[in-house]
Amino acid sequence: MLLPEAPRPTSRVILPIQYLRGIAAMMVVWFHGVEQLNGAKTLIPNSFGNSGVDIFFVISGFIMVVTTSGTRISPLEFMRRRIIRVVPLYWLLTLAMVGAALVAPSLFRTLIVTPVTLVESLLFIPHYSNSFPAMAWPLLVPGWTLNFEMFFYLVFALSLALPVRWRLPALLVVFVALVSTGLVFGPLDSAPARVYTSLIMVEFVLGAVIGTWWLRHQAEPPRVVSGLAIVIGLAMLLMRNAEPLGTFTQIIGATLLVFGALHAAFADWHVPLLRAVGDSSYSLYLTHVFALGALRIVWAPLTGSSLSPLSIYGFMATAIVVCGAVGYAAWRWIETPLSRRLQSVGRR
Repeated sequence: MLLPEAPRPTSRVILPIQYLRGIAAMMVVWFHGVEQLNGAKTLIPNSFGNSGVDIFFVISGFIMVVTTSGTRISPLEFMRRRIIRVVPLYWLLTLAMVGAALVAPSLFRTLIVTPVTLVESLLFIPHYSNSFPAMAWPLLVPGWTLNFEMFFYLVFALSLALPVRWRLPALLVVFVALVSTGLVFGPLDSAPARVYTSLIMVEFVLGAVIGTWWLRHQAEPPRVVSGLAIVIGLAMLLMRNAEPLGTFTQIIGATLLVFGALHAAFADWHVPLLRAVGDSSYSLYLTHVFALGALRIVWAPLTGSSLSPLSIYGFMATAIVVCGAVGYAAWRWIETPLSRRLQSVGRR
């Protein structure tokens, strides 16, 4: 999901991308929050919340291109940085969840842990879940997006060995070939094959295309074009999976939204709270399932068996605040110190 750090170029236009990361993370919280209460879906639509992942993937492709531009970073150094960025918090939360499940199995009634699935989860190897057999999910369910991310990072790292002008064409060839294989011969039986040939892999490449365009032209979309892209993009994300486009609906929507956000006018918006959510979006994404689970346990005794509209809306409002606070705390006191320490050790 979600996800790479924001770049720190001199241009202020990147700030809206950081805002989008925060919005995307909260969309995912909304999606899973509604699922915590039986019957909540009848009052609150939540399917559009899953489109937060699509936004994350487009942003990821954009940021990888922007952060490596003008540098001579090697494939190995790129992967070292990505591993330090992604792995520590994910491993920590996965191992904490497994440890808690061993000590108190009743807390995780659907979690089935085996040595093989634990290793596969920690190494970002797609596999079918023992708990949810139809899904290629790791033990820490939000980590399914990291399986996509890490594969994209690997292919992108290999492209860094090529001359700059060949990098984007190489990415296009690889991912178009993979996605075409999935469309023609899929769905494939193998979990890794199903993930690596998934249509949503295109979102990373589309983000890379936007990043390449922005770097080459050092220009922003015209104000009218930017506004239309955002409006149409949001509408398509809300209409997730709508016919006749199906999955392409959210793919195009997320791409338009990221492209439209590159107008410098949005960089003049100073929203500290949304910036904080964007900064902590990775921690928020990984920790929100724990926060939601704990809140659900606490919420039930407070409201009893009644699931009135007021109770459901109250739960969702509280969930947004609690998940945001937990994610920010994890980012500030766990993710950031860990990353800094490991970066320092890695450089030495």
